Parts: sequence; C-alpha cells; structure tokens
Amino acid sequence: MKMSRPSTVSRLSLRGEKFEVIVAPDPALNFKLTGKGDIRKILLIDEIYSDSKKGLRVSSEKLKKFFGTTDVFKIAEKIILEGELQLTSEQRRRMIESKRQQIIAMLSKALIDPSLGNPIPILRIEQALNQVSVSIDPFKPPEEQFKNVVKALKQILQFKVNDISLALTCSQEESNDVYGFVNSFGEVDQTKIQKDKSVKIFARIPSVLLTYFLERINEKYGDRVKVDIGA
Repeated sequence: MKMSRPSTVSRLSLRGEKFEVIVAPDPALNFKLTGKGDIRKILLIDEIYSDSKKGLRVSSEKLKKFFGTTDVFKIAEKIILEGELQLTSEQRRRMIESKRQQIIAMLSKALIDPSLGNPIPILRIEQALNQVSVSIDPFKPPEEQFKNVVKALKQILQFKVNDISLALTCSQEESNDVYGFVNSFGEVDQTKIQKDKSVKIFARIPSVLLTYFLERINEKYGDRVKVDIGA
C-alpha cells in the first residue's frame, strides 16, 4: 500500500490475532509516549487491518469481539498505546541517542574510579560505551537498562558502583518474584526466612536508581513489600 505522506504502522497482537493501523510517525510516537494528541490527525487511514501491507481489513464482527467496539478511533488509540509502533530510522536514532545520554549521565554519578575515589569522567564513559557491544532500547526507561550497561562496561573499565544497601521484607509466596525484581536493578546478597515465615532480602542497588526503584516497587507491590534503606 503506497502512501504519499510519511507513514508507519502500529501493531497490537491479541490472542493470536494481529491488528494494525497506519499512522503519521511523529504524532503517533508523541501519542504513545505522552497519551496526548488528536487520534483523527494521527491515523492516516480510518481502517483497522490484519495486514496493512496486503490491505487486509478486520471485520466489524472481529473488532467487536476483541475490542468491545467498532469505533476505529478508540481501537486505534488502544493499538498505539498498548502495541508496537514501528519507528522510522530517524526516530529510532533520536530515541536511542536520547536514552544513551540519559544513561551516561546516570553512570557519571554512579561509577567511581577505585584508585582515586573520584567519579569517572563523562568523556571516559562515552568512549568506553562506544567500545562495548550493548544495545539501547529506545522505549525502555534508562533506569531499567542501567545494570546491563554496567555489566558491559566492566569488560574494559575498572570501577566501583556507588550503591546503597536495602532490606526488603515480603511473603514467601512473592519472594521469588521480588528477588527477581530486585536483581534486575542491583545485586542480592542473601535471603533469610524470618520467624513469622516472611522472607527478608538483603540487596545493594546503585544509589542513582534509588528513587526510581522505590517508585516501581511501590507500584508493583504496594504495602506487601517493606523496604528498609541502609539496612
């Protein structure tokens, strides 16, 4: 399907079925990131497709079954917000570079030269990052990519991470899930089963991630997980 205007596709898979819309690249990206924008201006063709390249449209019956409505604009909003937006090459380049700079700024606050005790300069971090093989996800928050980048940098840089100790208390039922969540940000030192059968997880995470980590763990677990800082 040829378009005279710049276009891209947003795709959502539901229970084995694919739903696609043809959208304007930059307005669609802004809508996906912020939830703001006029969907009527974002959607270039007022149709929902199962395969936009082949021009295969989804029937009204199937739309009703999967989305509870046949309103193309409401469905398109859901597809963009919850689905995968195919980025243009320029969009991907811009977003990856933005995430890269955010990660570098965080690294400059977290990485310490072990011989001098000083933060490692940004230029040195940038040069090292150019030498290692690590992929930056354009959509994933930089905080959630931090550990993977640190792991890659350890191949060529000597440094210590400025971290903070935490003790997290949760139920045995959720302990494995909490363990995995904590380990995605930092390092788990040990776990102990308490007298009341709860589990205490002792860990260290980079200090620069603390605020984000606490926000995320509160969103995910609420008061089911107690966090003691500096434990």
